[in-house]
Amino acid sequence: MKKRIIFNQKFDKKKIKNLINWFLNNYGSIKTCKILSKLKEIGFKYATKSGISLGPDDLIIPVIKKKLIKNTENYLNKTKLKLKYGKINQLQYNQKLIETWNITNETLKKEIIRNFKQIDLLNPVYMMIFSGARGNISQIKQIVGMRGLMSDSKGEIINMPIKNNLKEGLSENEYFISCYGARKGIIDTALKTANSGYLTRKLIYASQNVSINQPTCNTESITLIKILNFNKKNYLNTKEKILGRVINEDIQETGKNKIINKGQDICNYTAKKIIKLKKYVAIRTPLNCNLNLGICQLCYGWNLTNNKIVKLGEAVGILAAQSIGEPGTQLTMRTFHTGGIFKNEISKVILSPTDGRISFSKNNLKKIITKHGEQAFLLTNNKNFFAKGKNYKTYSITIPKFSIVFVKNGNKIFKKQVLAEVSQWKKTKNKKNNEIEQIKADNTGQIIFEKYKDKKIKDKIWIIVGKIEKYYFLYEKIFSTIKNKKTFIKNNKFFIKKNEKLKNNLKNINLLTINNKNIKKLKKTQIRNKGKNKNLYEVKLAKKENMYINKISNKKITKNCNKNIGKLFLTRNNTEVFSGLIIEKRKSCNFVKKGIAYFVQKGASLNIKNHSLIEKGTKMFDIVYEKEKTKDIVEGLPKIEEILEAKKTKNSIAIKNNTQERLKEYFNYYKKKHDNAIANEKTIRKIQTFLVKEINDVYKSQDVKISEKHIEIIVKQMTSNSIIKESGDSNFLIGEIIARNKIEKINKVLKRKIKYEPILIGISRISNFSDSFISAACFQETTRVLTKAAIMGKIDWLKGLKENIIFGNLIPTGTGYKLK
Repeated sequence: MKKRIIFNQKFDKKKIKNLINWFLNNYGSIKTCKILSKLKEIGFKYATKSGISLGPDDLIIPVIKKKLIKNTENYLNKTKLKLKYGKINQLQYNQKLIETWNITNETLKKEIIRNFKQIDLLNPVYMMIFSGARGNISQIKQIVGMRGLMSDSKGEIINMPIKNNLKEGLSENEYFISCYGARKGIIDTALKTANSGYLTRKLIYASQNVSINQPTCNTESITLIKILNFNKKNYLNTKEKILGRVINEDIQETGKNKIINKGQDICNYTAKKIIKLKKYVAIRTPLNCNLNLGICQLCYGWNLTNNKIVKLGEAVGILAAQSIGEPGTQLTMRTFHTGGIFKNEISKVILSPTDGRISFSKNNLKKIITKHGEQAFLLTNNKNFFAKGKNYKTYSITIPKFSIVFVKNGNKIFKKQVLAEVSQWKKTKNKKNNEIEQIKADNTGQIIFEKYKDKKIKDKIWIIVGKIEKYYFLYEKIFSTIKNKKTFIKNNKFFIKKNEKLKNNLKNINLLTINNKNIKKLKKTQIRNKGKNKNLYEVKLAKKENMYINKISNKKITKNCNKNIGKLFLTRNNTEVFSGLIIEKRKSCNFVKKGIAYFVQKGASLNIKNHSLIEKGTKMFDIVYEKEKTKDIVEGLPKIEEILEAKKTKNSIAIKNNTQERLKEYFNYYKKKHDNAIANEKTIRKIQTFLVKEINDVYKSQDVKISEKHIEIIVKQMTSNSIIKESGDSNFLIGEIIARNKIEKINKVLKRKIKYEPILIGISRISNFSDSFISAACFQETTRVLTKAAIMGKIDWLKGLKENIIFGNLIPTGTGYKLK
């Protein structure tokens, strides 16, 4: 009796893909073709019967949306008050605003999915998106959730989120913000596709002569892969890296027979065993291959189309070029589909299950200040929190250790409020854009640094608001004598009036200052002013010339103290709340100088001095911070091109830490420790690993998976040449660029060895250094290439694909391949 296998599950696009893959590995290609034919019949049959269509009633907006947005707005209003009081700076407020709306957006997305599952699993919208047939969750979130934060023309996030969705309709402002993303999508589709196509063409010309030429190259060189299996994501990444590769060592379980022999390919079963037993595994990669032309079967490993060892004559170079170039061509459309919305990974957050109060013990909590300047607690161990709802129902929430808790014991909480953030304790450095933000003064006035007694707390800078102006004198009383006609001022006091010309016999115009010895900070104080400002100022005569004055408005204030509240200054009308300094105390009134507080973070560089006078717009201090930018594949393409072209400059400006500089640094370091050949080998291995990782990271940031072996083939082409520094006993000239494999083989028979250095060649120039001048002429600068080849008397041995196509020969791959 045949064994029956039943999958009683919901099958979406991903599940069907996994099923076909599993079937192919277990039953072979012929039976897989049969099951695919049956799947096609079932699919068309039920697609015809169901007749799924989309109606406005199928677009269900979650009820919780309004409450979520209201709670977020209230929370951000409280954060804005902190900015006003100088507890945080503008930069921290902007970052908090982006993060808060991002969390709200993600929470709403989860609510949309939950809403569809609870109301109707056969909802056409739900079926279309979650089966993988059409559209994605990002699009449906914009239709029935909220559009969220948008990006502008520079890729920076606009601080005003779009709270409405497309079903509700957008306001004028929201529509205006949305326009840019939609237009960018249409234009990108038309223009940027050309850039992506050109990248593919360059890659193909760089690697067209790479094919599988030998069964093995007998290399002893290995690539060590670190086994990471402490969570599911790392486990799958490691498995993906080693699956289909050929192992270059024997692996044996303790006290048992060998699991896998050297030179054997790693299948699904052996991959699981290796991950379980080993910390590191030695494999062969295209980068290790010793062949002068092409790659051997064992260094390449599996052909990913059928999960079997690649056949001789396979054009793996073309395959690699297409695999790297294709995502650029296809994903140019990404901006068009999403409409320029900002999407960023958020940390895992724990939300409140109900409205009510939160309670927890104070053990295992450590006070910290977050990157947004907020006070929070760091959990040093796993902890249970209890949320008591209005209906006296208690919810238990377990929060893992190293999480950051944002609520205090006994605090009121609302449903879906962020209680804690689960920290991602990664040792790898997160790559974000480090930017420098210049904080400028919002007003004219005098700088005063405020220092706390507690050294742990950072400083604030106050600008005491005032304008720097010149005044003419208007004397209250002047006593004059006939003899010498000198001017006297009674009690050394007078009033001044702005911009009024007076005749007096004082030789200089005096600018005056107030003596502010008894300045005290006015903290969290409410001031209510009364009466009109007559624009008259009481000042003391200054002895020095050209000094500045501080304004004192003659606003009368009555004082009303309440011991329980602290000092509170009240009058009956004209309410105004602001921060400032008490600069003079009198029995009936106090003089208050209005001030603006700026919170300065650790590591900021100050451009101002204490007690200095500044004008509006003056740069006060610089802050280095991590900037969030929205990225799409179109912005990723220039980065890929920059890496593959091994550029030193961008728009005539030197690129910091470019690959050419890195190569020199690595070589200079290894040259001191090893001889020339080993230094070259180690440098090349180091730079190859770096390039593979860099290219992979750009695509991974867009959720594009490319097998590393494709990237390795292109990187091998970029790093396979060296420049001659000392010719030794050879006939090579100094400065000549030769294939490194060739130099190493020649060095084996020479007494005086050739000394050489590694070089990086960009993909546009690789064809110029290949043996075939016909292939190079096909690519670019045809006249120059052919003229140079004619002068030098070059011979083309027609080993690649392009040169054979030009002459109408059979190409040396596939059925046209002959084993040499």
